[in-house]
Amino acid sequence: MRRGSEIILIAPLLLALCWGQTRSAALDSTIQSLEAARNAVVASPASESARLSLGEVYLKSGRNQDAVETLTDYLRGHPQSGSALRLLASAYVRKEDYPHAREAAERALRRAPDQAATMEVLAMAYAGMQDEAGAERLFRQALGLDPKSIEANYQLGLLFVRAHKNLPDAIRFLEKARSLKPDLTGIDLSLGAAYLESGRPPQAIPFLQSAAKSDADPAEAYYLLASAFRQANQPIKADQALAAFNSAKKAAAASRARQMQAQADYQQGVNLLANSDNLDGAYSALSKAAAQLPDFDLAYYRMAQVAYLKHDSAGALNSIRHAIQLNPLEPEYYFVLARCLEASDPRAALEAIDDAVRLKPGVPDFEELRQTLKGVKPAVR
Repeated sequence: MRRGSEIILIAPLLLALCWGQTRSAALDSTIQSLEAARNAVVASPASESARLSLGEVYLKSGRNQDAVETLTDYLRGHPQSGSALRLLASAYVRKEDYPHAREAAERALRRAPDQAATMEVLAMAYAGMQDEAGAERLFRQALGLDPKSIEANYQLGLLFVRAHKNLPDAIRFLEKARSLKPDLTGIDLSLGAAYLESGRPPQAIPFLQSAAKSDADPAEAYYLLASAFRQANQPIKADQALAAFNSAKKAAAASRARQMQAQADYQQGVNLLANSDNLDGAYSALSKAAAQLPDFDLAYYRMAQVAYLKHDSAGALNSIRHAIQLNPLEPEYYFVLARCLEASDPRAALEAIDDAVRLKPGVPDFEELRQTLKGVKPAVR
């Protein structure tokens, strides 16, 4: 088992694996989609639709870098593919690599200048680079091409709210986006802020109340709600909202402190694992990180590595299975699971390494372990 090497962290699914005879439907569905998309690319390497499908599967499963790589590979032989360039730009936006997103989107627009979706991706790149004027211009152009664009309406309204300008237009754009997608993330907070900024607290209140109930971090919603109630001459409700704001702010600060401490403990554990033989110290630090953040799958993955090196099979299995429950689409986790099961349950180990290979084929360590578990002597490298 490797020590000290980092892996790419991908967005976790909220569905745990069920161990034993039942496997996660989410995992099986994703693996099947990946295999079908990859097989289509192998069968037709020059097929634009096959490559786009594979890129989309990668993006849906949070594997943004894999999407970038497969689309970049296709574009080497097909540099004029506007659809591949647009999807590549979207992948770069997901990675917050805005200069590369802008470059890919601009190349796509040169081939198809009337594509609203490409215009929106380019606008997102400009917004990411803090060029608000450029983002506004491009979002307006996108709306000219597609007036019903949810993204363009929402982002344009949000730009105006943040800049404290064009508030009637901001409300109009945001209301349009909400009518097209009522459950759009952040829409109620944005509308509440727009109505409050424009001097219409009664209209702001219901949107801010909704945001306070639904937002993961409701502090801003409560703060604006307190202001709206005060402007609407409802001092008791204003005080209640302000108290809720203070409570939410303290909770958010405590959460940030836990995250920072967990990251520090995790890094300490990784450094000890990579640069020393102090396995007990590494495990202690990683355990602290996991205790601070119970959904920190990387910490459990590293704990499994340390337990494996300490010959604690039960502890290693418990930790890696928990990591997979938190993040069932990370292929490296299945490699570690296979290592943990290699001696005690070769059949289950083979199933685990099969999952790793199916999620990410071509990794030498995966292929070597798979051959070993199948009883095939690994090729000399």
